[in-house]
Parts: sequence; C-alpha cells; structure tokens
Amino acid sequence: LIGDLFARVRSGHPSHHDPLADLTARERQIMTLLAEGLDNRRIGEVLHLSPKTVKNYVSAILRKLGMTSRTEAAVFAAREATRVATRAANR
Repeated sequence: LIGDLFARVRSGHPSHHDPLADLTARERQIMTLLAEGLDNRRIGEVLHLSPKTVKNYVSAILRKLGMTSRTEAAVFAAREATRVATRAANR
C-alpha cells in the first residue's frame, strides 16, 4: 500500500497537492521504512546510511510535512496508503 502511494507521487499526477510530493526520492524511501516501524539504525542498515544521516533525513521529512514526531509521520503515511488503496479499489 505504501509503495502504491509513493508510486502515485512519483508519477507526477497527484489528485491534489500532496505533501509527500515535496519529499525527495530518498526521503520517500525513508518515509516508507518509518511507516513500517523501523528505527534509524535499521533504516540505515537497509539503505546503507549512518544512523546520524537517517536522523537528518527524518528531521527534514518532519519539517517538510509540518509534523513533530516520527510516529505522526508514520501514521500519516499509513493513512495515505490506505486512502489511495481504497480509492483505487473503488475505480
């Protein structure tokens, strides 16, 4: 589901201004892993980044989305993925 959400954003055809469209490709990768519940250390292992680099990316994501916690961002991503999947199923 989350992959579908990011595919829609990458396609350049969001149905309305999508805050995820403001994220870089790497930030979208990290957002996906956040939504899966991974911590900075594990995200770093998956993407071959240091935990500090991941922390910096997470901070940028939160700033761009106007959020204050990684939990808030993960919940947002999961809700968006569900919304996209529901809309796709109703077509």
